[in-house]
Formats: sequence, C-alpha cells, structure tokens
Amino acid sequence: MAEAITSVEIRKNVDREVFLNDIKPKARPVIMKGLVADWPAVQKARLSDTALIDYIAGFYNGVPAPLFEGAPEINGRFAYNDDITGFNFKSSRAPLSDLLDWLKANLNAGNPPSKYAGSLSVSTYIPDFAKENSIASFIPAAASIESIWIGNRTCIAPHYDNPENIACVVGGARRFTLFPIEQMKNLYIGPPDMTPAGQIISLVDTRAPDLEKFPRYADAQKAAMVAELEPGDALYIPSLWWHGVESLSPLGVLVNYWWLDAPDYFAPPMHTLLHALLSLKDLPPHQRDAWKTVFDHLIFATDGDPLAHLPEAVRGAYGGLTPEVAAYVRTYLARSLR
Repeated sequence: MAEAITSVEIRKNVDREVFLNDIKPKARPVIMKGLVADWPAVQKARLSDTALIDYIAGFYNGVPAPLFEGAPEINGRFAYNDDITGFNFKSSRAPLSDLLDWLKANLNAGNPPSKYAGSLSVSTYIPDFAKENSIASFIPAAASIESIWIGNRTCIAPHYDNPENIACVVGGARRFTLFPIEQMKNLYIGPPDMTPAGQIISLVDTRAPDLEKFPRYADAQKAAMVAELEPGDALYIPSLWWHGVESLSPLGVLVNYWWLDAPDYFAPPMHTLLHALLSLKDLPPHQRDAWKTVFDHLIFATDGDPLAHLPEAVRGAYGGLTPEVAAYVRTYLARSLR
C-alpha cells in the first residue's frame, strides 16, 4: 500500500470522560491504545489463535450465521467482479462453528481461500460473550449494536457508516485506511444499488491503487489516515468517515460498537437521499440549484435560524423535531407516496 501522509492519533489511558469530552467532539479518528486489553478474549488471543477460536466457540449457540468466501485469487479483497456485474465472493448461511473449525485447521495454510463472518450480532450468535467482553457502558447512547467479525486475511473495501463506531481489535493485527467524507468524489464508488453488504464501497484497492484507472484517488490518498492496531486496541471512527479494513493475520477478530447520536424517532438520512432520487435528481439544473438554496436555508441553516423571526408557537414542523412531529411527517410521507 502506498504510504499515506497522516497516521491516526494514538491516545493512551482513555476513559469514558476523556472519550466524551476530548475525543468525540473533534469528530476525527483516534486510536485508543489498550482500551480493551483486559478483555478475556484478548488474553486468549495473546496465548494463541487456537485458544481464541476455542474461547469464541464456547459461546456459540448454534444459530446459522451469514458466511462469506472468496477464492485465493481475490487476495482477501471482497468486492466486485471484473465487469462490476456481481461480486467476487459467495455467501451462505451455515453454523459459525464450521468457520471456526476451518480457521483453526488452516492457520498455517500457504494460500487459502478468504473466509469471514461479518457484522454478526453478538446478542444473536454468542450472547454470553458480552458478559465477559464489553465496553457497552462506554457508549454515549441508550442503545448500541455490538457486532463481531471473524475471519482470516481479508480486506474490506473502503465504505462509510451512518452510526458512530468504536472498533475493538480482539485477535490479529488490523490496518484501517480512513478518508473524510469530502473525499467521496475521489474514491470511485461502485453501484449504489448493488453493494456487497448494504453500504456504498470504493472500487479502489487501497493496498495497490491503480492511479491510471483511478487518477483522482491520488488526491484522496493525500487526505488519507492510516491506523495500525494490535489486540487490545480500539479505533474511534466518526459517523460518515470512509474506512477500509485489512486483517493482516491468519486469524482476525474484531468487535464493533455502533450507535446513533440522534433520538430513535429520527429517520435515517439515507431515506432523504432516496426521496431526493424521486423528487430532485433529474430536475432541470436551474430547478435543482433553486432547491439546493431552499435546503441550505431551511435544513442546513447556512444563513442562521430561518424562523427566528416567528413565534415558536407557529413554527410548526420546521420549529424542531419531536416524537409527535416525526409521527406527523411519517404519516404525511406515507400518504404522499401511495
């Protein structure tokens, strides 16, 4: 991989107060060194890969899990096929124990297929794992999603997530390559309607970028940040930061915590994007520009509070979102889309 300009900041001895008051408000990635070093799972990883596999297997409840496999030729990179008509891997549902057994048997294989189970809900597949390994109390939200990733040497293409994210490395070394959202224009996105796992991904292989095919990626690379993590480390990934993830070891185990900095009655911003496809994208350019002005004024408040001159009692839905206002807007939209 070509060297990026910036390494992600490393912070030691981070507690919840430091995270909430000093790290999170800056909305930039930070490595929290050793944040989960005392997890029993991390201690098992330091003994051996086999010990970690056996430890995780002891929590598995038998529910079939989504598993992903790519041939050795993909070199660990799960993405599209050559003509972008499909993907370069196959998926299935099978016992997680099948993957764990295979990983154990192939820890020393020279050029094995790439296999992983991705974004598995801890509460669904290994519920008791969180009783011994958790930073749920660290998360500044009433609810969060705790997920686990298990596989061998894999490379997940750069993508972004709407939720806030703390990624905790349990086993194996990891490399994250991160980009601010402003670099989306230089990342050469794949088809938004056909994605490997629901999120738009970059077509660029960050390990060996083809700058003849993707010349604008050179600008993205200048803005990139790289984080190298070992077991026990955690990485804070703010909402909408693009990130590609490489597992650099024969066994890689990662636990994610995702949460939203918004009340549960807020709708996902992706819904707005889809509504924009229906209503704005293909309008004549002068009309799109006019609507951009409307959005800037009423939604993004680039000119200040657009309704500051009105009494609060008459500001209506634009005066601030509440559960009642959200319910009204949902009802209105549902009726209008019939």
